[in-house]
Amino acid sequence: MRASMAVHAARLVHNHSSIAPGLEPVLKALAARLPATDTIIPGRLAKTNGKREQFTLTFGAAGPLLHGFKLIARKGKSAQEVFINTKMEREEMQAHIDSAVDKAHG
Repeated sequence: MRASMAVHAARLVHNHSSIAPGLEPVLKALAARLPATDTIIPGRLAKTNGKREQFTLTFGAAGPLLHGFKLIARKGKSAQEVFINTKMEREEMQAHIDSAVDKAHG
């Protein structure tokens, strides 16, 4: 199968009952853009001292993981880790993240 004909819809794991404000529509939009072999796993939810007016989803400071990326979602006083298991390069993943955030939050 050629890359342009890849099947989309990554698996979105719902193992937490708590999701950061504004994160769920972004994860659904991101899952629709990624290959079916990829997995998106929301991690721990934490309270922060700062307050973000706009929703942001950025790469974690640790850099790329062995099988993907760690992202940090922030809005208001909430921050949540998001792990993405993928073989995709960082630049391509950034384009998908930007598109998913724009789709969900305009």
